[in-house]
Amino acid sequence: MPDIKVHAKDLHAYLARVYQALGLPEADANACAAQIVDAELRGVSSHGCVRFGVFVERLKSGTANPRPHVRTITDLPAFSLLDGDYGMSAVVARRAMEVAIEKAKDGGIGAAAIRKSSHTGHIGYFAAMALEHGMIGMVISGAVGNLAPWGGFERMIGNNPVAFAVPSNQEYPILFDIATSKVARGYVLLAARTGEPIPEGWALDPAGNPTTDAALAAQGTMLPLGDYKGYGLALMFTFLTGALSGNGFDADQPDWLETDKPFGLPMFAMAIDPERCLGGDYKAAVDEAVTRIKASGLAPGFDEIRIPGEGAHRRYQAALTEGITIKEALAQDLERIAAEVGVAPLSGR
Repeated sequence: MPDIKVHAKDLHAYLARVYQALGLPEADANACAAQIVDAELRGVSSHGCVRFGVFVERLKSGTANPRPHVRTITDLPAFSLLDGDYGMSAVVARRAMEVAIEKAKDGGIGAAAIRKSSHTGHIGYFAAMALEHGMIGMVISGAVGNLAPWGGFERMIGNNPVAFAVPSNQEYPILFDIATSKVARGYVLLAARTGEPIPEGWALDPAGNPTTDAALAAQGTMLPLGDYKGYGLALMFTFLTGALSGNGFDADQPDWLETDKPFGLPMFAMAIDPERCLGGDYKAAVDEAVTRIKASGLAPGFDEIRIPGEGAHRRYQAALTEGITIKEALAQDLERIAAEVGVAPLSGR
């Protein structure tokens, strides 16, 4: 089977069919499908279909909960702590951002932390929820211990990602979503699945040696973004997610790929109502900065200056028209999963 092109709506329908077959209510199945499709449309393939097979295995093994009961552990005027009951992130981690937004409506700023969420996936998806309310969104997710501290080689802390969404009058959402490793681990897992090498400087093998072998890198450690600076950020994000939520230390989490072991991640979400806090036109201030930045001088070799989220929006619009490309190995996985759970397969074009 070669690489295939699929319409976003067809991919969504396929994913939702599988999720429903595995016990998720229809609304939750659609929410989980939407998060993966959004990642693929924006070109964030590290958190798209490559993650789906592990979600399926975890739902089948019972280490992800298809019908979680989200509990409020602590509820304060500006902060809540939630327990996600090992539910899918598009259901339970989404709830953390919803709570943060509701609190920001009351007090101008709101935050929530959640523990025991399944893999949080494409967290820019949650940060962008704040934009629908004219708010700034920030999301930090915990991760399994897959990052070596600066100067070491053992898996100790997660490559904990952070995402920011900023309201503006631009035609695209201003959205910045990065891992604190040089690249998201999902790109290593994708390369390992398709048999491709990875660039130098991404990861170490299990013995602590630099490697371009994606399979060895998947068993080894990721390297931090910006060397010691990325390590420092990842560690601070551990304190804001795992420690603040009571989820525990990153290194104590089983690997995401060990689907027979219980797996729950923490996430921290914050929403800020800038108009209420500022008492002025926040979007105008953002737009002025964007205009000045884009009109500033170009360095040699560049044809434009882009704002975070601009490129992803272009990819999103193009993929809506041209379709989403699914690599051959992943297309085979999706076909196999359909047969295993007894649903209609995904059709390409």
